[in-house]
Amino acid sequence: ALAAAKTHLAEGNHDAALAKVDEAIAGFEKAGKKEMQSEAMSTKIDVYLQQRKRPEARGVAQEAVALFKQVNDSKNEAKAQLLVAQVCYATQRYQEATAAGREALRLSKIAGDKSGQAEAWKAMLFASMEFDFDKAIVAGTERLKLVSELGDRANEAQANIDLAKAYLAKLSKKLKMCAVASSDESIGALRCAKDAHELFGATRDDAGQSTALQIVARVLLYNGVHPDVVEASGDPAEIFADVMSGKYSSSKNSLPPKPRTQPLKLEEAVPDSKQLDKGKFAWTNPTAGFCYTVVWQPTKDRNIGNNKPRGQYDMLTVRSGYKHNALPATLALRAHDASERNEALMVFMTTQDSAQTYSGSMMNVQHTIGGVVVAQLRKLVFVQFGESFYDWTDTSARPVEMHSVTLALLRSARIEAPFLTIGFVGGDAASWMQDPAPLIESVFDTIESDECEIIYRNGEGFAPSMVHKPLEDGPGAVKPNKGKNGWNRPGSMS
Repeated sequence: ALAAAKTHLAEGNHDAALAKVDEAIAGFEKAGKKEMQSEAMSTKIDVYLQQRKRPEARGVAQEAVALFKQVNDSKNEAKAQLLVAQVCYATQRYQEATAAGREALRLSKIAGDKSGQAEAWKAMLFASMEFDFDKAIVAGTERLKLVSELGDRANEAQANIDLAKAYLAKLSKKLKMCAVASSDESIGALRCAKDAHELFGATRDDAGQSTALQIVARVLLYNGVHPDVVEASGDPAEIFADVMSGKYSSSKNSLPPKPRTQPLKLEEAVPDSKQLDKGKFAWTNPTAGFCYTVVWQPTKDRNIGNNKPRGQYDMLTVRSGYKHNALPATLALRAHDASERNEALMVFMTTQDSAQTYSGSMMNVQHTIGGVVVAQLRKLVFVQFGESFYDWTDTSARPVEMHSVTLALLRSARIEAPFLTIGFVGGDAASWMQDPAPLIESVFDTIESDECEIIYRNGEGFAPSMVHKPLEDGPGAVKPNKGKNGWNRPGSMS
């Protein structure tokens, strides 16, 4: 019945569509299918909006909200609030649409639905565009952050386009009161259009790329730059780089000017004899005061815990080496309450035989991080079996450890790819065999709290800390003794 209603709606047969959608709503209500009932109500709203029956459309939207509020279903109640925002926007009640979007955002946060939060920000963006551009830009920015975390390139490209349109609308409004275009809005629109053009290219969306180029041309036109620049280049990234370098700066706009370069003085470019005098060399230890040592502190003494509600993750586990330790850990992760098909999470497990394949294990870690970056995933956890930290003063023989190399690589990855959230959980054999439950919990805690690296030793968790520790003084220059037993200088030998 719902499919038939949509068909009648597309054909313009509103009465037949309304009859079929009422039949579908009754059937879904009888079967207890709340989500399908909400979808049918959305179709009914579309019918009323095409018939210009705005009060009836608002009534159906409010009915959908009440339906899910009764069963305390925050996620679907948020979707119903989005229906209210859609109806209010279509009926030009923009303040009410913003309020409905704000309520949908609150409910989506309670439900932990990031996709719903992004849709709520989108509703507030479109509604605020009609009366407050600043709020629209804030909403577009927050939506873009969420969509980027979800890793959907098509939606991220569209979010960039919508945010660029908000910047462009604010820029157009300011031009009515000022003859010179605003630099902040111009650069913001160009940056979003550039990012959208790149993302549309990755998804092979020619129409989206054309829209991005049109926004770039409009911004340049507002700043007194001829649109032929866009036709000649065709690459928003190149145009944006030229704008930031000051190529299009003039008295007619406020775009970034060209950097001012001051000519170097001769004595600054060419050192003189005084500067090369070795006697003027003052320092002997350039790292003095900047030396630190990593120590492992018990987590119970650090008062840094995970105070956030546990997230839900769709996990992919990868291992290197033996699987008799990785398999039980994988089953424990799959059985955890956080194992839901929601946010993507990769868990890479390094087993205790890594010392036998040391170089291969290092390459596995490096390529895994590279693959996660290319796939635009956001969360990654490394798990190490059979290893714990060692006292650096202990000189007894032991196998080559892998976790130090893993920590070095992932700490470097955090700097080079700051959008990644990388955790690390390690433990000796006693910790994994005696009680693995705390280690499984730590897999999720390391990506949800500030305690991102934890190693267990005999069942007790430890976390790294930087301690300032100056290096000991090394041997200095040895000068000859000028006394009786000193070295004989040339010409003093008899």
